Formats: sequence, C-alpha cells, structure tokens
Amino acid sequence: MKKINHLIFTCLIILIIFPNDWSYAMGTSQSVEETSKTTETTESDLSSDSTEVETVDSSIIQDSITEETDSTENEKITDTIDIKNRTNEDEPKTVKNRALKVASQAEDGFWLVDSVATLTEYLKDSQKLNFRLTNDIDLGSTGFQLKDKMIIDGANHIITYNKGGSSASGFYANQANAVIEIRNTQFGNSDGSGAVGYYGIISGGSAANMTFIFDRVDYYSTNGQMIYNVNGSVIMRGQNTIDQRGTSTYSQEWAEINYVEIQSGHTSIKHSGTTEAFIWSNGNAAANPHAGTSQIVVKENAQLDIQTNGNVMYGTLSPSYIVEKNSVFNLDKVTLASTSSRNRFFAANLTQPITFDFKENSQVNFTLPLPINLYTANGGMTIGENADVSIDVANGSVFSSSASSSFAVNMNKVKQASFAGTSPGTLGLNGASGANNLSFTSNYLQKIETFSSKENNTPTQELFKSASDLSVQGSNFSNIASSPDPFTAQEISALNGAKKLVFSEFMEVPDQLGLTAADETDTSVSLYGSSINNGSAATEVKFFLFTAQEDTNDLGKAKHIVTLDDFTEQENTRLNSTYKVTIADLNPNTTYWAQMVVINQAGASEFSDSEQFVTKPQLKKITADVTTTSAFINGELASDTGQWTDYSNGEDGAIPGQPAYYGGVYQQVKVEYSQNKDFPAQETKSQFADLSGDKNQKFSTKLKGLVGDVTYYVRLRVIGISGEEVILAMTPLTEFQTVTEIIKVEVPIEMAFQTQNKDLGTAQAGELSSGDYQVINKGNTDTKISITNLIKENKDADQLLLLNSLSGNAGQNELALQMLINNDQAAPLFLTSDLTSNPLSIGTLNANEQKNLTLRGKYFNPTKQAIFPSYKMTFKVEKNEE
Repeated sequence: MKKINHLIFTCLIILIIFPNDWSYAMGTSQSVEETSKTTETTESDLSSDSTEVETVDSSIIQDSITEETDSTENEKITDTIDIKNRTNEDEPKTVKNRALKVASQAEDGFWLVDSVATLTEYLKDSQKLNFRLTNDIDLGSTGFQLKDKMIIDGANHIITYNKGGSSASGFYANQANAVIEIRNTQFGNSDGSGAVGYYGIISGGSAANMTFIFDRVDYYSTNGQMIYNVNGSVIMRGQNTIDQRGTSTYSQEWAEINYVEIQSGHTSIKHSGTTEAFIWSNGNAAANPHAGTSQIVVKENAQLDIQTNGNVMYGTLSPSYIVEKNSVFNLDKVTLASTSSRNRFFAANLTQPITFDFKENSQVNFTLPLPINLYTANGGMTIGENADVSIDVANGSVFSSSASSSFAVNMNKVKQASFAGTSPGTLGLNGASGANNLSFTSNYLQKIETFSSKENNTPTQELFKSASDLSVQGSNFSNIASSPDPFTAQEISALNGAKKLVFSEFMEVPDQLGLTAADETDTSVSLYGSSINNGSAATEVKFFLFTAQEDTNDLGKAKHIVTLDDFTEQENTRLNSTYKVTIADLNPNTTYWAQMVVINQAGASEFSDSEQFVTKPQLKKITADVTTTSAFINGELASDTGQWTDYSNGEDGAIPGQPAYYGGVYQQVKVEYSQNKDFPAQETKSQFADLSGDKNQKFSTKLKGLVGDVTYYVRLRVIGISGEEVILAMTPLTEFQTVTEIIKVEVPIEMAFQTQNKDLGTAQAGELSSGDYQVINKGNTDTKISITNLIKENKDADQLLLLNSLSGNAGQNELALQMLINNDQAAPLFLTSDLTSNPLSIGTLNANEQKNLTLRGKYFNPTKQAIFPSYKMTFKVEKNEE
C-alpha cells in the first residue's frame, strides 16, 4: 500500500507544479487522464491484498509514458518486468519526487506517438520502426528522416506540415531499396491547408529503388504535391482520397516518380496544379528497376479514378498503362481542364514505345479533351477478353500519330471497346500502307457499330464479323490481305466515315423471347418459342408449365419441364431461332401458365413472359339405359387424371409421377342425340344434364320422346373452365337402340291374411299377418302400378266395416286392412271400399324391377266365432309417362 500511495502523491505534486506543460509530466493530457484513472482504481482497491497491489502497480508502469529529465536520468526506468517483481521494501527511496514518462507500446508492437517531441525521441532509436499516433500532429518545417521497414499508422489522425521548397522538411527518406509505409491517416486539412511543399508527403532523396506505400491515406492540399520519389515507386492500398488542387507555388504534379501501383482498394485523385502534367517521370538511375519508364499499374481487383487538368505524363520516357484483371481505371481530363497546353495526353513528342494493356475483365474509361498524341512512338493498345473500354475525345480523333508510327490496337474477345471523337474514321491511327494496326478476334461474332456522331445513341450501321485485320491510315480503312473475315466495300465506307466506333463481342444471353401455346387437347399442348440469340446459338431451351400464376419464374414450382437440346428439326442460329415442343401427360380442364428459358454459351436468358392456356375437358365414361321411348344418360367427366413432376429439390432431384390435384370444375354439360352420326343441326336434339361433385364430376339426364326400335348416337357439348363449349364423344361414338314398347307386369293371383289364436288374450289379439307377394315388371317399359278397387266377395266380408286407420272399436266387426310395400311400415296403404275414387299407388317399376306386397292390420272382434271374408282387388298397370 505504501508504494501505491507514494505514486499517487507524486502524480498530484506534478500536476500542481507543472499545470501548463504536460510534456514535463506524462507526455500528453491523455496520459495524465490514464494515470488519474489508474489512481482512482487504486483508491477503490485499498483493501486488496499484497498480490493485487503489485498487479495494479505493474499496470501503472506499463501504461504510462515517461520522458526523463536531466536530474532523473540515472534513475530512468527501462525494465518494467523488474519493477513488477519488486516488493515494496526493495523500492529505492529516490523514486519519490520524480516525473515519470515511460515509452508506451501497443500490444501489436507499435510505439504510441502523442506528439512531435515523442516522435523525435523514438526516431533516435534504430530499433523502433513501427509508430502509431494517438493525436493529430503538426510536423511544421522540422525534418524527420524515415528508414527501411518503417510503418507509421496514423490511427485516423491528421498530420500537417509545411515543407515549402525544402526536401529535408517533414518526412523524408534517402536509403536505397527502403520500403516505408504510412497508413490510416490524413495529410492536410480538408480545406486544403496544412500540406505545403512540392517534395511530397515523404521526400525521396537520390537513393534509388525506394518504395513508399500509402494504405488508406487521404491527402488534401491547395499548395502541395503528394508524391516525390524520383528513382523509386509508390504503392497505393485500400481506400485513398486525394484532392490536390491549387494555383500556388507548390501545387505542381501529383507525383514525380517512375512507377505508380494501385495494389488494392480504390484510389481517387483530383489534381490540378501549376505545371504541365499529372506525373513527371525522369528517373534513370541504374539501380532503379523502373528507370526510363513512366508506369501506372492498376492491379487485379483494384480501382483508380483520376481527374486532372494536366497532361498525363511530363517527360520523354517510355510510358505504360496497365490495367490488370477485374480492375478499373477511370481517367477524366475534361472536368478540370484549364489550358490547351495541358490538354494533351503527353506533354512531349514521344519517341519511346507507348503501351496500353487492358487485361481480362478490366474496365477502362478515358475522357479526353484532345487525342492521345502518339507522334512517332511505337507500341500499342491491347484490350483483353471481356474487357470494357471507352475512350472519348472531345475534339479530334482518338489517336494522332505520324506515318512512321507503328502503334497498333489489338482487341481479343472484348466485351466492348468504344472509340469516339469528332473526326471521320475516329481512331486516327496512321500506320504505313498495308500495316496491320487494327485487329480483333472473337469466339463468336464481333459487332461493330458505326455512328455518324459520337453524341448519337443509335448506330448508323451494325456490322458483324468474327475476326478481322485492318490497316488504318487516318480516316482510311482497308482490309489486310490475310484477314480471316474481310469487310465489304460498303462496310469499309461505314468505318471510314464513323466518328464513333463500338466493337463488342456479340455474344450475350438470349433475349426478346416469345412464346405462344396452341393445339391444346385434354392432355397435351404445343408450345412455339422464339429468341434473339445474340451471337451464340441456343444449346438448350427449357419449357416450364405452372398451375398458378404466382408460381411462375420459379423452377421449383413448375409442374412440367421439357428440355429441348436437339435442334435437328428446329431453326437455331447465332442471331435468332424458333422452337416447337409438344408437352403431354397434362391434366384435363386445367389452366396452365407456360414459360421458356433459352440457354446459349453466354448463359441463360431470363424467363419469358408467361403464356396462359387451358386444356380441354375430358369425357371419362358415358352409359345409356334404354327403354322403348326414353334413355337415361349417365357419365363422368375427368378432373385429376394427369400427372406432374415435383421439382422442389431442383431438376436433379425431380420426383415424377405425382397425381394431379388441380383440375377445374365443369360449368355445363349438354347431351346431344341424333339418328344421324354426323349430327346435322336439323336432325339433332339436345338435353341439359345435371352435374354433381367437384372432382371427376358426374352428369345425368333422361332423354324422352324417343322412337321405338331406332338407333340413336350420343355426344356431349361441355363447357369447362375456359368458358368455351367443346364437343366430346367416346371412341367409338356412343350409340343405343330403342325397342318396341312391351308392358308386362306380374301381380299375385291370391293374397291371404289371417289372425292367430295364440294371440287371444294378449295385446296382439286380432293383428293380421300374411306372406310376401311380388309385383314384377317383366316388360321393357317403366310401368306405374296402382290398386283401383276392392270388392266384397262373401257374407263375412259384408259384415265387416273396413277402416282407414288403426283406431277401431274393440268387440266390433271392424277391420283395418293395410298393404305394406317392401315392408315399409311407416307408409302403409289402407284398403277400403273407397279405392274406386281414391286409388292407392304402389309406385313405378322400371323394367325388370319388382316390389314386395304384404298385408297387415287388425280385426277388432277376435273373440267372435271365426269368419272368412273374401275380397277382389283390382291392379291397374299403365306406362309411366313422367
């Protein structure tokens, strides 16, 4: 505890003695705050044991920043481990009354810099190479020499300086082959102040092959130059924003250097200065691997955007501009253009080779006020596979060159290369007569669009070639004799007069798809498709059927997929194609939505617009139950008889043979019948049928008024979900023959009924019973049967009163005589003497149908001497006309 209290006391004394100069105490206000925070923690842990006290003490030493005064130099703390391991008793008494400032180092080894003074001290130590700022710092005009392998991490702080015309001010380096990196910082203030001088952020001396790396660095200056490393190179990484614009003395080139590499990320530069160029390259030191060149290299997947008012290069060295795979280079010399002397591409007339190399999948966009002035230089522009390049010149042709130049443009399967200017021929190449200075190749077709003006969006003419070699002399194009695909005279004329030429590899995914459905049956449809194939013939065409519109555009929800990959009977070219397929196993009376995708070597098209169609109704069965003058027509319409394939797991995981469940409901069925199988209108009658159910719907109707012994033919007129009436018939055509009307009914000759003596004295006394008797229709005609009379045949019958209910009087000669039909006790018929005027109906018997008759009832005087009444009953049989 003593040790910790002692440290607390020392800190308090320092704050009192030196309230206005933190450098004498803890280095920065932040350090004092950190110490105070430690002090507070210590005070709250006063009850801790000795082990805890040592731990807190150790953290104080490690987190503090110490700068020793002369009076305490002999007591300088150099080993925090030794201090940590000391006991309170071992601590020298001289630790009292001294100011501590221990060098602070982050966990990753970076030395923490809070001020220019701290940086000055650190740079004296050759072992300290990695620094991280904890504050914004102003270097002023003081010099800070940086060494090989040194890294300065700004930690998002701002560094300002004023070098003026001195290369030894601010950061500078002069060590051959040194690599120095600055990251995560901003140079200069956002208003452009604070970065003054034309010797750059790091002034590169005469030493050769120094590499300066800037990673996530922003630079703002209205009176300065960012890069100065004459015999070395610069590498840009991450997101870098450079805004270097001004008219003051030191606002000159963006860089004096031989080699600029955009290694990763996105670097954006806005530059306008007081000198002629964006880059001045003049390094020729033998030890410089880039000597004699001026290079900008945009590495794979990186992006460089430049706006400048200067010529791209000042000097006479050999320039090269390399844009690697998948990278982007945008050069805009128009937006900030100022004077005509700076509007050229090169400030001097070059004689050294000039190289433009735009590699696979790169994107390049040059917006220029004047042509790229090649003069007599050789070299060329190479545009790689799938690259997208645009060069737009505000005034003149794309290139200007002398006849002795052998500069050539070569395009290899480019995605697009657009050259636009204001001069006829637009390219402005000027090779020797017959020199091959414009070539292109393509896997498929190369489309060349010519425009009469670079402002036009609609081409004057479209030309299609696979590969060609041309000689260009100003505005004159001519075929090379060995060209694999020479241009016609008319096409050459179009090239000669064009002020914009757009070359594009004419191979894109198919588009402008058209699809129609026709020839629908109940289970099939024919689909007719078309597409524009954009340079590559179709390799596959897929047709999709869906049963819900919301399912379209989703392969997994298709019910049918048919793939066309054999085009023997189809029209299939690189430009356009037509296709036809027939899809079977469909469901009847169902609405489908059809779509199509066309695939060529560039990939798959989007889904076509959906085409709706409806399959026709389907007759599953029909029967005719015939009488002499009528027929009962019954049948069934198919609903879910089709099959589909489950593609929810993709085409490879398809599950075929799924039963359909989506058939529609039929709206109307009309039965047509005629004695003529051709169904002429004047000889055809019809009858609407009743529909029942919603799946595999049943229909039925009765045809009446038929002629006996005649053959009739039957078919249907059905309206399904399409709303259109469709004629359906079985194969062969359904027919039936009526017969001569025969009425023949068999009735019982005698029906006996009785009571049982065993029932006397019981509740069943007097109940009547009989056997079963049959009435049978043995004719071919539906027949109505009724009982029309009941006559008393003997004296016993005369003595009985026939009742029309079971409510008789016991002990009286009363009889309730009932007839049950098919033993239906709920609806008995009472036989009375009133049948003449009120016949009892037994019902209608169809051909070969029978009914059972049974006599029941009650005799209300069963104890009297037995009697034997006899009656004669009359049955009436007649044809059913209903």
